Amino acid sequence: MKQEFWRRAEELFHAALERAPEARRSFLDEACGEDTELRRQVEMLVSEDEHAGSLLEKPVLADVPATLIAGGSLSAGIRLGPYEILAPLGAGGMGEVWKARDTRLNRFVAIKTSHARFSERFEREARVIAALNHPHICSLYDVATSPDGFGYLVMEYVEG
Repeated sequence: MKQEFWRRAEELFHAALERAPEARRSFLDEACGEDTELRRQVEMLVSEDEHAGSLLEKPVLADVPATLIAGGSLSAGIRLGPYEILAPLGAGGMGEVWKARDTRLNRFVAIKTSHARFSERFEREARVIAALNHPHICSLYDVATSPDGFGYLVMEYVEG
């Protein structure tokens, strides 16, 4: 499936979640039209979201100050749980991305930190990534928060 298909599926998924559950069927009728595969994928994502509890029911980074995650003050050598931060990869509107090493499995990973408290949108992004399986979409390995509610996603590291 093409990148445009998945972009559209994600867009419809977020739009569907913004509606009351009883209004989603008619929204998807109109938004998906005759595209049954698009509808099937969006309904699967919505169903996964409805049946899952919070990804972050309890903080797992109790020993990591939230300011390290939220303040953008990560640097090489800092540890977030089992992940050793190696170098910055980029930054955007929601957060920053860092190259890190998973010390448990001895592999490189990409860590996306959130600028703000772990929001519903950031959690939905994690669910979407986890539900998709495509060669052009990275795999999600882990999700965590600090006691103050700042979080990160640990994803497959892809060179380049």
